[in-house]
Amino acid sequence: MKKSNRIGWAAAMILAVAGFGQLVRGSSYETQYNALNRWTGNEWFQSWNDTFLENSSYIRNDSSPAQIGWVHNAGRIRLADTGRYSPTIAYNSLWMPLNTNGRLLPRQLDSQSMSFGTPVGRIGKWGIGISFGAGYAGSTPYNDPSSIYGMALITTQYKFNPRDRLLLSLDYNGNRGFMPDVPLPSIEYAHITRNFTLIAGFPEVGVDWRPLPRLHLLLHYYIYDDGVARASYAVFPWMHLYSQFSASSWAFHVDRYNSDQRLFFTMSRIEAGMKLISFSRHAQLTLGGGYAFNQAFSQGFDGRDESPVGQIANALYARIQFNVSF
Repeated sequence: MKKSNRIGWAAAMILAVAGFGQLVRGSSYETQYNALNRWTGNEWFQSWNDTFLENSSYIRNDSSPAQIGWVHNAGRIRLADTGRYSPTIAYNSLWMPLNTNGRLLPRQLDSQSMSFGTPVGRIGKWGIGISFGAGYAGSTPYNDPSSIYGMALITTQYKFNPRDRLLLSLDYNGNRGFMPDVPLPSIEYAHITRNFTLIAGFPEVGVDWRPLPRLHLLLHYYIYDDGVARASYAVFPWMHLYSQFSASSWAFHVDRYNSDQRLFFTMSRIEAGMKLISFSRHAQLTLGGGYAFNQAFSQGFDGRDESPVGQIANALYARIQFNVSF
């Protein structure tokens, strides 16, 4: 992780503990995990839709114009109701125009993926689930075989009691920012109560806490890609104000690169806004804006071997997010 991101993360954690808004959630909705996440109630469909647009900016290396934007759609479909863990298809689509005519960067970046996940069964107190899928992440939509990658996940969960559980996983993601060529293990302990959730382990740590009925604090960090620190306050049951800090990263193959090289994009953001929630709580609209910085592109195989490509100057932005479930 770059030094500037480490400093930003330290500040985010301090502010989050103090009760101020900061965030850390980024990059992508990984479909292999969404395909295995538990369902609540009788829901069979969930969708997250995010639109982001910066003010016009420029590439610092050559002063050519640039403007980051994206349309991000992700969701999942429950194929059968077999309990909290059900056979599920998850999907993810990202279109990111860079609006540049410079030579350093492509004009746009695209990413799509889909995964199928299902519980397998139980061995004693261990519950087992698997998911597998494929994706495309590149600069020329569906025109570059090197942009295709596979995904697979096997995970087991052991419940000590209703509040404490241990999760062990083996995850392969051919477009991961760190060691995409090998499956990586994870081990996490989760403590879940009505107003407090703690996740501690590798590669994920997080705290989700409601210290007061109207105050919600979230701190989540995923070591490979991104994280989020957020504070929100319910002014009314249907309107929440929030502030956050985030650090995110993405990886794409560019058609002019060698097959084992990718383009990495990292971004940090400070944001504030409001979330409007329907009385049925099945729909949420978020209106936000903020300041984007540390917008850097680099080239390499993974995060251990990166060469700088270009930087986009800091810029203000607006964001609209709409979530729905039924």
